[in-house]
Amino acid sequence: MVRYEPPKHNRYRRIYRILQQTAFYDELVADLNASFSFPRNIRIVFDQCDEPNAFYDPETVEIIMCYELIKYYADITHREFQEDYALEVIYAGFFTFYHELGHAMIDQYQLTITGQEEDAVDEFAAILLIDAQEYDAVIAGMDQFDIDAIEEAELGEELVYWGEHSFSDQRFYNTACLIYGSAPDEFSDWVYDEDNSWDEDAFLPVERAEICEADYQRALTSWERLLAPYLK
Repeated sequence: MVRYEPPKHNRYRRIYRILQQTAFYDELVADLNASFSFPRNIRIVFDQCDEPNAFYDPETVEIIMCYELIKYYADITHREFQEDYALEVIYAGFFTFYHELGHAMIDQYQLTITGQEEDAVDEFAAILLIDAQEYDAVIAGMDQFDIDAIEEAELGEELVYWGEHSFSDQRFYNTACLIYGSAPDEFSDWVYDEDNSWDEDAFLPVERAEICEADYQRALTSWERLLAPYLK
């Protein structure tokens, strides 16, 4: 089920109305329930959190999506691309929702994950969205990592080597690699080497691009095997 809590501050009223009126996440959750068998109901709650955040709570079995986070990314992308604001709101939370869903599935299914769970659920979100042909949503997630990396650099924040998340720049390139690896012909203009490094649209070094198809296939196969027992 999806619940939209009325925001306490008027600045989030527009986000609240868009999410309710589009019913995008209601339909998305209905599709997920039609595809997966969950041992417990996972509640999806959109709420004002007093910080730009999203998280999965294993105690209450809830995914909390904060209006502050959605507004932050929606406003930045709207200023840059001037797309329909309702669409920007949807994409601002789309990748993040799947990221948190990954945490919920690991917890509810007790999935065996090696390495850092945050990296695993970034991969989960990218793989499921790519599989659903939701490339714009994965690219929006990749762009959010880029926004975070730029902001961190501008604020002069010290790198948190002990943190549970990989650095924002690393998350950007890891997600880009999965997108490119899934359709290298379609995204060939993302790749650069010394001969075309001047191309402003190219940002994925050829040394990384060369292994992206294998990385994508490994990730796809791994998640298919992990999730297969829980598909309806």
